[in-house]
Amino acid sequence: MFTDFLDLMARGGPVMWVIFITAWVALIMLIERALQLHLWIGCALRDQTAFDADVTFRPAPVNGKRSSPIAIVLSGIRREEVTDKEDLAKQMNIQLAELMPRLEGSLPTIAIIGSLLPMLGLLGTVTGMIEVFDVIALHGTGNPQEMAHGISQALLTTASGLIIAIPVIFAHHLLVGRLRFLLAVTEQSTMVVYNRESKE
Repeated sequence: MFTDFLDLMARGGPVMWVIFITAWVALIMLIERALQLHLWIGCALRDQTAFDADVTFRPAPVNGKRSSPIAIVLSGIRREEVTDKEDLAKQMNIQLAELMPRLEGSLPTIAIIGSLLPMLGLLGTVTGMIEVFDVIALHGTGNPQEMAHGISQALLTTASGLIIAIPVIFAHHLLVGRLRFLLAVTEQSTMVVYNRESKE
């Protein structure tokens, strides 16, 4: 099997190795983001349930990656600068804006990789066709075996780029949906805290 893999990569040319490495980078990023979002959503839902059940509930202190987003927002509020509910709302909005890149993590990079993979496949197509024309320039059309190698390289890289890009883009779309759900839960919890503290 390993020999077949190396043969496939050799037939695809150098661009195939670039596509292969890029695919693994995307896979690692997708797994990391999926696990982190799953953990945050669990924490956010737990805190939301606690808010509904107990009017005196306060999220646990920030504890690394296991902290809920609402706990991170509340821990960043500068209480000494809060004199009224407008100041509290401003502080919460600032903390939510600063939290957003942390929640997104590598999602923007995954989106770029998803759009880059088909272009890498196209690059392989171009390099393969250049090889075909080089063969034609040197030997004319009398060497079909060499021409077939270039055409095979062009088709393999194009197919590989598309085959990998489709699941990467789809997985990215699913994770963006999970991120939006997490933000909605976090904003609901933020409003609960705001309403409680503005009444105090």
